[in-house]
Amino acid sequence: MYSLGETLRVEFWKYPSLTLHYWWEARVVEQREEGLLVHMPLGFTFHHESKKRTLRVPHQAYVAFFVGRWYSGGPDLDAEGRVLEYYWNIQTPPRFEPKRIWQYDLEIDVKCRADHTCQVFDLEEFAAKASLYPPGWVEEALRAVGQVERHMRRQEWPVRPPGAARDWLERL
Repeated sequence: MYSLGETLRVEFWKYPSLTLHYWWEARVVEQREEGLLVHMPLGFTFHHESKKRTLRVPHQAYVAFFVGRWYSGGPDLDAEGRVLEYYWNIQTPPRFEPKRIWQYDLEIDVKCRADHTCQVFDLEEFAAKASLYPPGWVEEALRAVGQVERHMRRQEWPVRPPGAARDWLERL
């Protein structure tokens, strides 16, 4: 699908407006049958088109995109490689295209501390838009929340062993 070391553009789109929500560039570091792992180095640039802001991110991150799954995510790490937290995005299954991965953001986010305790965010935003989504998307998104929690409990790829819990990272 992609070459190790290849740089891809990762895009999250809004539905039903079909507008670019946010994007960043990442380097392919691992490919498996179930998906692709990308890395963003310390200080990578995050472009939030909806908020018309560009941000230099003060940590590094890995994000796994899974074939056919309604979520993506992975660990945010400090400069020494210690887990700060895990960030999981509930979305449509990713579309893998030349030089890019894209999907529709479905508002819900699951954040998990380094000790693997998780919290669900933005359910109100999701509920406000639920009637605008195509049939089946609402059920898939809600099912994905439980799948992320199970993913963390089972320490599935790319989840690392539990560590010391830290405060939540600030996000745009």
